[in-house]
Amino acid sequence: MGRIVLEVSNEELLQLGEEKIKEEIERSLKFLKIKGLLKDISSAIRGLKIDYEKETEDIKKESWQEYKKGISL
Repeated sequence: MGRIVLEVSNEELLQLGEEKIKEEIERSLKFLKIKGLLKDISSAIRGLKIDYEKETEDIKKESWQEYKKGISL
């Protein structure tokens, strides 16, 4: 079985490691920013105090009235 030996300097390994660490930190920071934004959006939606059941019922009534206008009896 053959063997391949690659010479890599410590500087090259250090540089590669630093790049990977920087990429991971940037990815983590982006994730945390998005997580914070989603939390803010969720809080804003909860703060709207919308009665979804009433809204749905109103839309159903309006749709039914529009439908009845379109049919001739």
